[in-house]
Amino acid sequence: MSKQKRKQTAKRHKREKAARAAVRDTGISPSLAMLIGSMERFAPYLTLSNDPDAAIAAAAERQRQAMDAIVAATAQADVFDVLEAVRIRGLMTDPDTYRESEHGADVSMFELLALILISRGTRTATTSNGEDPGPAEVLGALQVQLQDLMDAGQMLNLFTSDRGEPLHRVSFGTRLREVAVRNAIYPHMLDDTLTALFDGQAIETACRSALGCTVNEIRRVFAGLQQLVINALGGRFEALEEWRQILDRTNGEVADLASQEIDQARALLAQVSARPGSNATHTPEAIAAMSGLGLDVVQVVLDLFSTPMTARSPADVVQEFFEGTSPLRTRPLVATPDGQYALVHQALMTPAIRERVEDVLRGDKNAWNVYSKHRGTYLEGEAARLIATHMPGSVQYLGFEYFVPASADETNPASFTKLVEGDGLLILDDVAVIIEAKAVALRPRSRTGDPLRLRQDLRRIITDAAEQADRLRRRILDDKGLRLRDETWLDLSAVREVHTVAVSLEDLSGIATVTSELVVSGLLNTDDLPWTVSIHDLRIINELVDRPAELLLYLRRRTEPGTTRCFHAVDELDFFLHFLAAQLYVEPDPDAVQRELPQLGEPPTKNKRRYREQGLELISSRTDPLDAWYFYQQGIRTTQANKPRMKADPDLLLMIDDLARRGDPGWFAMTAALLNFDTASQHRCAVAGPRLAAQTRADGLPHSLAMPAGTRRGDSVLFIWATTTPGLPTAASLQRLHDYTTAKKHQLQLDRALGFLYDHRTGGLLDTYYDNRSPEPDPALDSLGTQIGLKGPEAFQSAPPARRPRKR
Repeated sequence: MSKQKRKQTAKRHKREKAARAAVRDTGISPSLAMLIGSMERFAPYLTLSNDPDAAIAAAAERQRQAMDAIVAATAQADVFDVLEAVRIRGLMTDPDTYRESEHGADVSMFELLALILISRGTRTATTSNGEDPGPAEVLGALQVQLQDLMDAGQMLNLFTSDRGEPLHRVSFGTRLREVAVRNAIYPHMLDDTLTALFDGQAIETACRSALGCTVNEIRRVFAGLQQLVINALGGRFEALEEWRQILDRTNGEVADLASQEIDQARALLAQVSARPGSNATHTPEAIAAMSGLGLDVVQVVLDLFSTPMTARSPADVVQEFFEGTSPLRTRPLVATPDGQYALVHQALMTPAIRERVEDVLRGDKNAWNVYSKHRGTYLEGEAARLIATHMPGSVQYLGFEYFVPASADETNPASFTKLVEGDGLLILDDVAVIIEAKAVALRPRSRTGDPLRLRQDLRRIITDAAEQADRLRRRILDDKGLRLRDETWLDLSAVREVHTVAVSLEDLSGIATVTSELVVSGLLNTDDLPWTVSIHDLRIINELVDRPAELLLYLRRRTEPGTTRCFHAVDELDFFLHFLAAQLYVEPDPDAVQRELPQLGEPPTKNKRRYREQGLELISSRTDPLDAWYFYQQGIRTTQANKPRMKADPDLLLMIDDLARRGDPGWFAMTAALLNFDTASQHRCAVAGPRLAAQTRADGLPHSLAMPAGTRRGDSVLFIWATTTPGLPTAASLQRLHDYTTAKKHQLQLDRALGFLYDHRTGGLLDTYYDNRSPEPDPALDSLGTQIGLKGPEAFQSAPPARRPRKR
């Protein structure tokens, strides 16, 4: 690196450091600061954070200047010439080099530009000085101004938001996400969801009754309009290629062509140089012909999804956009005064369909009842299907009803009188996963960050799901079962671990990722935090998970109360990809661990140091490799991209996969516990059995190893490795393992224990023994420990560490 380059880098780092310090001074969640973009770009505003009035004035002035510059730069140009030129430039982005972290806000800036332009009320130029600027000239003037306008608007949101509101950070993040984030869901997944929600005779009948068309017809109209745009672009690019070939043939001397060829060349050049907006708008008749639908149906769809070009103040449009209100969100087509229609941006089309259709369906009670029932059933079933993929052999209960106490006086399940519904319950071994499906959506006012509306909607989506799941959880843990509607008893006495997954159709990134803020705001409590996730993120995570242990460990890590206090991310997938990279680990308080599990000994000094030094970690966007993998899978990208996978010791992963194939009792919970160790301990676990077997072959004596771990009673585990004894039947060695595992677990009063028996001759795993009985006094087990000569707990200096973030 050159000296000048090093100086530039040092200056940039200094500006970013000052900006980060300014963010801390504002009291704004760092994850929200990450959402609004580059620290360096915002440094001029954030360094004024100690003087909010000055920061607001600076941002307002820059916003006004940028907006005026955009209006002036485009005043002499056709609206659709500008929009098509910008859109074509976006299409030139190479999918093999696309990075969401670099281009993620492009669509929202394009949407803002479209809103400013259509506020003219006409597509034609509004001023003229005799010049006719081409789209390329306009593009050069827009590029910087659009970014500045976006930055200034986000800074105004930052400094004018109500810091005294308990939901301040959540509402601020909601608005920022509404302003800055588009393309939150992969298009093929969104298409699949629309098919699942709206295809089917009953739903199509309901939609036709309320809307005058079906969702399938809406999608066909959109596809037809998009094809018209593609055809127009294709013709332009083909003409450009033919023109290039003519130039190659003549070495650039067009005058050498015959008269007929000259006419052809002129026609091609005219097609290439034609204003891009000339092919941007289309008549209903053309759209009907391309989609294969009747003109009456096409017009219904166009009326439902179009925004008229209405003369308005650009300043009002910009203000509304940064407040989180944009008509293009649900009406992504533009209706011109002469009765034609234009597609603003292809990325806005499909996401608008469900929200707009549901909006209209609510006005027809019968249609809405049919749809909402189907929607809830779909969400419950799809969530259960995705989770069950990684709980092979699990027992499933969907849409069931059970009794709970109606008052504190009802303590016996046989006397419970209140009948309630559970969305889903999956049970594998001693692990239960409760599914609460919430298909309700955020209302438009909530999307703007309105604290009252947002609180109401989050109560319906998150709080209700958590409370309903906790109601079921309490019955499982307190009563050891459920009394179902038909009076049968569902025995759940074997369950030792319960997790809640609250699944939403709504993209709640920026909300569900700040669990700690929801707790502070009173929307959740820390007794049993749910994992709140959208159905689309759940699908992606389902496709990324390679083994059940990964999903269970993520549930454990993600719902730890400290996780969103120690890590900040703006997207659930950033959390999960951070987890796959072996980074999502919260260092426990060593003193609290010792109080909970004194039998594991005094925590090492290094544990106390790590806990003290544990700071807030900002998880920047990690989804670029994920995008690359999906683009390759979809055929959009030609360069091969590997699927993101769990970073762990390879030998341990082989061991975990073997235990999963065997399916012995306890494999699900205990493989996740093995994966929880740090890399060194993972390897130690993986090779312990073969190493002990080698020792037995060398000296003819049985050998064993015990490894306790945990941070509290509920997650405490004990692993024991033992070998067969030369000259003794395998059954005798297995009994010895049973006795040792049971006695040692009892002695240490740990929650679960898993013993492995290895063949001393081959070093292979012969059998396992699982003990998950609740720790409690037992004289018989005390006697057994004495009989087999157990060493005292002091033999363990400390539990092996769980996975910790690596130094970077």
